[in-house]
Amino acid sequence: MNTHDAYLAAMLRRWHANPHLSHTRQTIGHHGAAAAVIAHALWPGDAEVLWACIAHDLGESATGDVPSPAKRANNTLAIELLIAEANALAAMGVSYQPSDRLDLVDRLEAYLWMMHHAAPQRLTPEWGKSLAWIEGMALEQGVGVANAVQVILSDARRSAGVAEVAPVVRGWWQRVWGCIMGERT
Repeated sequence: MNTHDAYLAAMLRRWHANPHLSHTRQTIGHHGAAAAVIAHALWPGDAEVLWACIAHDLGESATGDVPSPAKRANNTLAIELLIAEANALAAMGVSYQPSDRLDLVDRLEAYLWMMHHAAPQRLTPEWGKSLAWIEGMALEQGVGVANAVQVILSDARRSAGVAEVAPVVRGWWQRVWGCIMGERT
């Protein structure tokens, strides 16, 4: 591994193209470390996912942090970025194993960053969809993970001074409770 290049890549700034978060100073190194902390809380001892959290965005040193909505809106752009980032990782000698666990903590960490720095954004459709995806993926990982994620999200809401769940989408646990209580979802 080219440690120096990987170290420099970790300094790349995130959120520069997001008008609500561009004032923040998170780097991909900060993001990777925070994602690893979350991953360790959810799956203690899973060294593979911990490394993936640290390494997964280092390839963005070749492309910059292109916002997810832009990639979702343009498949050609997303593929080209993926190729460029993979080439940058290969040049650094960095590899990791993509996984659902990585995807979950990657999005969860981004959501927590938003809650800490721009909590009103949780009410937008884009962040509402992200929350629904996080809750759904957490449930796919098992009830224990889903419950732990709900505790993490609850702590983030409390820290941000937000008591309610975003009204844009009902969380998985609200849907389950609604089914138990006989409500239509």
